[in-house]
Amino acid sequence: MLHDERILKNKFAYFFTIVFILGWIIYYSVFVINILLKGYRLAEKYVKFRSFAYFLNFIVFVLLIVTFIYIFKESKKMFTYLNITSFLIIILGSLSFYMNYGELWKTYLKSFIITLFMFLIVPTLLINYFKHTPKKNEIEEIGTHND
Repeated sequence: MLHDERILKNKFAYFFTIVFILGWIIYYSVFVINILLKGYRLAEKYVKFRSFAYFLNFIVFVLLIVTFIYIFKESKKMFTYLNITSFLIIILGSLSFYMNYGELWKTYLKSFIITLFMFLIVPTLLINYFKHTPKKNEIEEIGTHND
């Protein structure tokens, strides 16, 4: 049973959040492992954004791990880190989309936006919706004024 200080409304919300964050951690860990252990580099078309892309990928990976830790600590900071990470993933996805489909961006824009909504924005909004806000206890509020 969850204690009263929970950050999400129910057990399904915890499960959904853990699976969502774990999926993104696996996705970005492949990139980080390929860079650090195998020595892979970005393609030539990313030369002007290379340091920015590396920096954002490593920051997103670290923030995902921190978010995952804060889920189990049941801290409200999890929502802050989740929202920052989602914003950075949108920036990375947009950068990748721009570099991959420079001239053909009009053709693939709908599929990019649908994919972004389906795999990132909607789950992030659902997790924020499942945020637990405890009701005020009237017994503990005796003697306090709400002016």
